[in-house]
Amino acid sequence: MKRPLVLACLLTLGGCSTASGTGWSRANDLSVYGSMQVFRRAAIDQEAYCFGRDPNLTLADWQRDFSARQEAVTRVLVDRYGADRLDEARQIYAPPVACGDVHDPQWRTRYVRQLRLLETRFRLQAEGES
Repeated sequence: MKRPLVLACLLTLGGCSTASGTGWSRANDLSVYGSMQVFRRAAIDQEAYCFGRDPNLTLADWQRDFSARQEAVTRVLVDRYGADRLDEARQIYAPPVACGDVHDPQWRTRYVRQLRLLETRFRLQAEGES
């Protein structure tokens, strides 16, 4: 009974917009960060387990693409809320993503939107942007 409820909550979270004045733009920083981590795990799981991509390559790509941005956001959150609260936000449970027949980039896209939302809130610039 818990699994369908959690899945329904995750799908509801996934449908939230990051546009100004809606959904995630009003959520607190730690909620956005926690959901961002759920989306990250879902994207990595999908790439590695659903489509058979080498998990080490998948993690290396994520490290290359997002580590600097993620670390900048993490530093701000630790300064504001402390490491313990950030660790709690990372521990949000999410059920495994169901595998489909075609690669679906929605989880990576949602992660990027959440990351960008926090960068905007904290007035951080993404690499290469002016």
